[in-house]
Amino acid sequence: MENIIEIKRTNFQRKSAYFQLLNYALFSILGIVSIFWDWKAGIAPIVCVIIFYLIERKIDFWSNVIWFIIAFLLLSFSLSWIFSLSFGIFIFQCLLLAAIKPAIVIWKETKQEHTDVIFAMSSEYFVCLSPDNSDYKGYAMNPMGFKKRFPMSAVISVQRDGNSLVIALQQQIVRPRELRSEEIEIILEYFRKNRPDVLAAVETKIIRKEEDRIYWVKLIVIGIPCILAGLSIYFLADNGRNTLVTILSIVAALFLGLILLKITNLIYRS
Repeated sequence: MENIIEIKRTNFQRKSAYFQLLNYALFSILGIVSIFWDWKAGIAPIVCVIIFYLIERKIDFWSNVIWFIIAFLLLSFSLSWIFSLSFGIFIFQCLLLAAIKPAIVIWKETKQEHTDVIFAMSSEYFVCLSPDNSDYKGYAMNPMGFKKRFPMSAVISVQRDGNSLVIALQQQIVRPRELRSEEIEIILEYFRKNRPDVLAAVETKIIRKEEDRIYWVKLIVIGIPCILAGLSIYFLADNGRNTLVTILSIVAALFLGLILLKITNLIYRS
């Protein structure tokens, strides 16, 4: 019989569910208040959100996320132009009002019992909670959303680094979250018996250096375009009131991010 490891937690997501509920509730309240602040301008965002949820009933959102975003931007642009609304404020109101439905869903889920597998491993694959280094907020809100599966054939090194477990793969480095010290020891014992050649095969300092490199690439590729786009929208697009300049700023930021990604990849490969 194959040796399989499974590590579970009961009601593991309850704290994160309350955190999500608090955030969505605050966004929902702000959205509702914004309608009463200017009810004429608030009608268009309400219509946009209702249309979105009606379409979502028939079409899966995540399978068609790109088309949903394109349709949302086109509809937002059309309604903001027809009703002479600020494109930026219109988008903001739509996002706030869209938080009402998930707030209701999460509130219902907090009343239910859940048992989640936070780590699993067999001879073919391992599954763990593996957020990106900089995505702490996203992980706090939905840790099980960062559950990922990796092939065991890609593992080149496994070791303990302080209180955490480090698994180096051929293309990336994984630090499984939420593991206790005794659970890390169970995983290491599995490798001692089945894959002793990968135990500390790569030095910890080399792994840390690679993690730092990935962090700086993400900071440059994502951070710089976002900052420049924000400044452009604020100063050149009159804080989002100039719809054309706002859209051009967003598009330019996307292209700049792609260019910076190519440049950083070339630098590190050389």
